[in-house]
Amino acid sequence: MKTTIVSILSACLAFASFSSPAEESGRQLLDQARDFAVSAPGLRRTDTTVQTTTARVGTNRIPQPSQTNAVTIALDATKRLARQSATIQGKELIMIKEGDHAAMKLGDGKWEIPSGAYASIARDMGNLFACEIETPETPALAPVWRVTNTETLRGCEALVIQTDGESAVPLAQERMSKGLAKAYFGTPDQRPTVKVLSYTSKHWITKSDHRHLQAVQESKTQMTMPLPNGQTALVEQSSQVTSVYSYGKVTIEIPEEARAILHP
Repeated sequence: MKTTIVSILSACLAFASFSSPAEESGRQLLDQARDFAVSAPGLRRTDTTVQTTTARVGTNRIPQPSQTNAVTIALDATKRLARQSATIQGKELIMIKEGDHAAMKLGDGKWEIPSGAYASIARDMGNLFACEIETPETPALAPVWRVTNTETLRGCEALVIQTDGESAVPLAQERMSKGLAKAYFGTPDQRPTVKVLSYTSKHWITKSDHRHLQAVQESKTQMTMPLPNGQTALVEQSSQVTSVYSYGKVTIEIPEEARAILHP
């Protein structure tokens, strides 16, 4: 479940939507990249998360091994199809969505209708901007975006746009808190809380047609988790999420077991 929560939180931070007057050029480029993605007939995005975690219970400090997890998203807008694959607790998760119907398979299990935290993932599948819609930027939360330089990435000349200092922390805090509330299905008194200590976002957008090539998000958070014995665990996490985009024809195969769920 913790891995599922982290996946949802990471997905909530890639974009924003309010144009800060002082930073119109950087914000405008991000909006154009969003419009390019929305209108693309086919898109693939791979999010690779590298995370280090330390848990503290009382005076005990328990470092965890660094973890790397990749989530691959494929969208075929012409058929309203989306496919997402990831590794959850050592098992491969495959989720396919067609229109409003979704099917999932975890490890060697059978295809089934997503429930619990997986239903939240399925609901937002196919919409890369779900968190932006739920929690848009406001004047109070708007990060400061800077167009810093030009780099060559994958053979393309790209403009580099990034948040200034820690100006994105308030928006990240709002989105992470909402993402955590969506992912947690226990009683309210057992719900974890999250505090964002730092957050930065950096984007590479092609100079020629303003499409996203890559984004890197770095964050440090503290999650407070109530324990059944009345104690609390403080989970400190440092994360780097690298999102790589590609565009073109996307073919999504649907197994017969999944098709039976998608077309009841």
